[in-house]
Amino acid sequence: MKNTIQDLMNHQFAMLETVTDQNIKGEVLQEELARAKAVVEICGTMVNTYRIALDAQKAVYDGYAGNVPKVMGIEK
Repeated sequence: MKNTIQDLMNHQFAMLETVTDQNIKGEVLQEELARAKAVVEICGTMVNTYRIALDAQKAVYDGYAGNVPKVMGIEK
């Protein structure tokens, strides 16, 4: 797995294909569902982080915020 939004989306679709595969059943399916649930939670956190960074960047460019903390990785 890489580190772009597109990579994240591709990974999610791959997980969806796995858990909807008619040939996966029983314990293997339960393991895949548990893995998919964990991935969904992590992805949700990542998306929220991206959203916060985007909102901060918008605020800077729109003139609503003077400075964004360096940890956000956003420069004027």
